[in-house]
Amino acid sequence: MRGLIAVAALCGATLLTAGCGTAAGTPEAVPSASASARPSAVAGASPDASAQAVCDDLRSTILDTDAKAFGTELGRMIAARGQGDRAGESRAQQAAGAKLGEIAGKLRTHAAAATDPRLANALTTSAANLDRLGSDPATFAGLTSLDAVSQTTGKFATALSDVADYCSA
Repeated sequence: MRGLIAVAALCGATLLTAGCGTAAGTPEAVPSASASARPSAVAGASPDASAQAVCDDLRSTILDTDAKAFGTELGRMIAARGQGDRAGESRAQQAAGAKLGEIAGKLRTHAAAATDPRLANALTTSAANLDRLGSDPATFAGLTSLDAVSQTTGKFATALSDVADYCSA
């Protein structure tokens, strides 16, 4: 079971960090032809020091530590569901939902302190997206396989796309 949880966490972290860019600002992934046609949030402008600090925190904390914790809870939920452990499944689901709320709270805290209105908007939008994801019963209802975890972590990444787009520009 620990192997399944570790694989789920790794799967989630890998999906969430794809295309986020390196610390030097170079992209890690080549955009696909089907990528969104919406313009970059900063249109080539360099973020100020406080914006850069937010983006660094996004990469190191939210897309690494928090994403792994979220993925781990998804893995625990699948493992408990597979064992028929309703209490364990419920605990893991609550923990995963709480992690989404915690991340949304971090984004809102950063938004309140942001000096760049585009960054503040991206953070607020991403926080609202995470809140919607966490409150949607379908987010956790169909988690029965690693494929389902991949789909859910993809939704997580999409929820963070506004701020991730800002930070990767």
